[in-house]
Amino acid sequence: MKYLKKSTFYLNKSQRFGLYLLFVLILLFEIFQHISVEKETYQLSEADKALLANYQKTPKNYTFNSTSNKQVKDSIKPFNPNELSLEDWMNLGFSERQAEVILKYKGIVGGEFTSKEQLKKCYVIDEGKYNELAPFVLLPEQSKSSFIDYSSPKTKIVYKNFNPNDLPQQGWEKLGFSPKQAEIIMKYKQIVGGKFTSKEQLRKCFVIDDAKYAEMKTYILLPEKSKEDEKNEKKQSGKKIQYVKFNPNSYSENDWQKIGFSSKQAASIMKYKNILGGQFKSKEQLKKCYMISDEKYAEMESYIDLPENVIYKAEQPKVEQSKSEDKVAEKIEIKGKFNPNNLSHEDWIKLGFTEKQVNTILNFKRSLGGSFKDAKTLKRCYAISEEKFMEIEPYLVFE
Repeated sequence: MKYLKKSTFYLNKSQRFGLYLLFVLILLFEIFQHISVEKETYQLSEADKALLANYQKTPKNYTFNSTSNKQVKDSIKPFNPNELSLEDWMNLGFSERQAEVILKYKGIVGGEFTSKEQLKKCYVIDEGKYNELAPFVLLPEQSKSSFIDYSSPKTKIVYKNFNPNDLPQQGWEKLGFSPKQAEIIMKYKQIVGGKFTSKEQLRKCFVIDDAKYAEMKTYILLPEKSKEDEKNEKKQSGKKIQYVKFNPNSYSENDWQKIGFSSKQAASIMKYKNILGGQFKSKEQLKKCYMISDEKYAEMESYIDLPENVIYKAEQPKVEQSKSEDKVAEKIEIKGKFNPNNLSHEDWIKLGFTEKQVNTILNFKRSLGGSFKDAKTLKRCYAISEEKFMEIEPYLVFE
């Protein structure tokens, strides 16, 4: 009778110990899985770095070809910007360089524009040009899913203390960012040197708005400002700069360093100038450079000697030279179907891509987790032009 009174689920001491040990092992395994995900790295070209960094800023003022503007206005018809080629953008009054930047921007935002608001953010489209085109753009004013929409309202993010340098792309997605946003954060991390050194630096990433940053701020295991920032501030405040009138377009890296910028900051300013076409056309444009703080700009503004109307240099021989470097080789005769996920560096070269383009394609593939899901995903890579994609599309297979 005593035996019948014993609980069916009675466990002796050794059994209980074994059960507790199992729970501990499961818990340790989950923690290990969370913190040991392999970190992803991205290698960007210098042009990509300068381009992405500029998206943190508001649109710049670009001067368009005034002789053709009237003709363009009269000939504009309703259009979907996702269907425009390089020549189509040029027919709308943009220079070749500006058209290239727009197509690259389209690649960065996911391969297609989802709203007029998103198109407007492209920094080579100024306010006047946008207002001219807006009535003809066949897109909604705002998209349902834009960069400022974070996760579903049904899913509440439970934050824990974290170091943003330890997060892989999937880690950012768990914090409520979309795959596209997470990918851009990882690329931005490479732009700033492969490591976030302060909360302020992370905050400047353009896909993290003020509301999302405020939500995460207390959990970020980084100082408000990095030691390098504090060092530069002390250096600049301790050393009085003797300014003279200067034209920023004629300044070299050494010249920028002489007025208080670090070598890294000076190099970034030069890259920013190059992406604008090789020169600053207005003081406002210089002010938008992300390496120049508002305080620093106010300090040197009265000494900036910059003509109001600077001719755009997009058609200079230098630009033509860079274009020839990026230009795809002669059309290649493709003999059979192929899986782009199986192609090596040399295989992409044989398809007619340049070294620079192949590196971009392989970096993009790596950012997706190591493979292209389908043709649409491959098309998003902005190193592959519309014409080149149409050439290889019939031969693509994904297994």
